[in-house]
Amino acid sequence: MVKSVNNEQQRPHRWALLGGTFDPVHIGHLRIAVQLRDLGFERVILIPNSIPPHRPQPQASGGQRLEMLRIACATLNGVEPSSIELERNDLSYSAVTVAALRDAHPDVSFTWVMGQDAWQGFEHWHKPLELLEQANLLVISRPGVRNVSHWQEQQLEQRECRISELLDHEAGRICLHHWPELDISASDLRRAIKQGDNVTFLTPDAVLEYISQQQLYR
Repeated sequence: MVKSVNNEQQRPHRWALLGGTFDPVHIGHLRIAVQLRDLGFERVILIPNSIPPHRPQPQASGGQRLEMLRIACATLNGVEPSSIELERNDLSYSAVTVAALRDAHPDVSFTWVMGQDAWQGFEHWHKPLELLEQANLLVISRPGVRNVSHWQEQQLEQRECRISELLDHEAGRICLHHWPELDISASDLRRAIKQGDNVTFLTPDAVLEYISQQQLYR
């Protein structure tokens, strides 16, 4: 007799991927990671760029940024950093990263997470359709904001869904998910550290201690 398998058991593991420079990691990154866990992702992987293709090279080294992420994630269940892009001495393309992760974890369904600003330029990323063939896309968007290009509108007509539907699909879905944003950026945090401003609660105390020890952003 064949035993029945419920829908939850049939689902692949669901991991959310959040890329960036993390120069340095701040409370906005960590809040997103915790919210992603609450949505139903089993693991949230924070991926620091090696050579970001769309922004200046980070001030802190790859090793320093990875260590700050390790410190920040130490007490967060299911949230962890990955060195996968730092191990490649090349431009950090999301499509390449997801392909490598799929090869390493064939039983996992991946969702690439990005903010509104990144979504605005997504069609100009390296092989965006290839990325969508391999993963879902979760865009953390601002309520009421829907400035999209013709290409994006075409993709949304084919792929847009709610978060519950996205979690049920292995790849190819796009969800514009509204969350209130914290008004903080890594550039603002670097500037505040350089100016000697009080940055308590903008990043974990242990990360601030590491920044001080390494004399970063001075």
